[in-house]
Amino acid sequence: KDRYEKAKQSYLITSRDIKLQAISQYFILQRADEGVRIGKESIRASLVSLRDAKARFKAGVATRLEVLEAETQLARDKQLLTSRLGDQKISRRTLARLLNLPHKITPTSASSAKVIGLWKASLEESIVAAYSFREELNRLLLDISINNSNANSALAASQPKLSLVNTLTASKYKGQTGVSSTSKVDMDDYGSSISNTIGLNATWSIFDGGRSKALYKYNKQLAKESEQNFAIERNKIRNEVEESFFNLETANQDINTTTREVIASRESLRLARLRFQAGVTTQREVVNNQRDLTQAEVRYTNAITSYNISLAELRRRTGIDH
Repeated sequence: KDRYEKAKQSYLITSRDIKLQAISQYFILQRADEGVRIGKESIRASLVSLRDAKARFKAGVATRLEVLEAETQLARDKQLLTSRLGDQKISRRTLARLLNLPHKITPTSASSAKVIGLWKASLEESIVAAYSFREELNRLLLDISINNSNANSALAASQPKLSLVNTLTASKYKGQTGVSSTSKVDMDDYGSSISNTIGLNATWSIFDGGRSKALYKYNKQLAKESEQNFAIERNKIRNEVEESFFNLETANQDINTTTREVIASRESLRLARLRFQAGVTTQREVVNNQRDLTQAEVRYTNAITSYNISLAELRRRTGIDH
């Protein structure tokens, strides 16, 4: 029975782990989609910068160097988009393999990357919830019970065994046997009999070379090992919850920081273009601000993905779902 319960716990653990893998991979796919979007927007911005640089160069108010800088930035953005498209294809196929979809079906994300929820529980509340939720601990408790049962079973092999046997037999007859076919059968001739046998058997393996005692000690040591594994697993669960909790806090701060960074970078790029069109700055300033904006958007997307994955991990590891 303990082995059956352990198998049920293992199935539930595996099912939840697969669900977490699917959720995390979906967030990674969203990040890849955002990378493609950022790459396309960067190319559009680079094309605008290149158009302005060429127009100013033809007007004689800009140098060939500024045109080359704009072309270089455009090439970088094209390379970024190519890389992000490759990441998107890999993420889609990875999710398809995880979901066991046919090779002709390619999954796509239904929405853009965004924060999926909040975590209101404190760290200690999360750890306590994880201790009561995780089947890994129950599985180790079952291991302790299984090993103790095996130890008792091994010790019983060298102990006396008593068997009580009771056999009850009843029979009833009517008529006669051995009568010729021409004779009349007397149906009034009948009888019955009952017999009961009681037996007591005893077996005792007096000497087995110490095998049963050795097996008993061996299984008891396995039970102690399972107890140590239980303590190790508790520490592991605590570390996992703490890691996800701290990663969530860090990602939350990163989202706030990168949000302001993206807004500031967009405004800086707009002002840089106005200054470039007015002839009071160079193409280098526009290129630098455009690169800063691209990097800020990438960091913002990474922060959201990290936040969502950490939140999903906390839900899986604690059983708390806000």
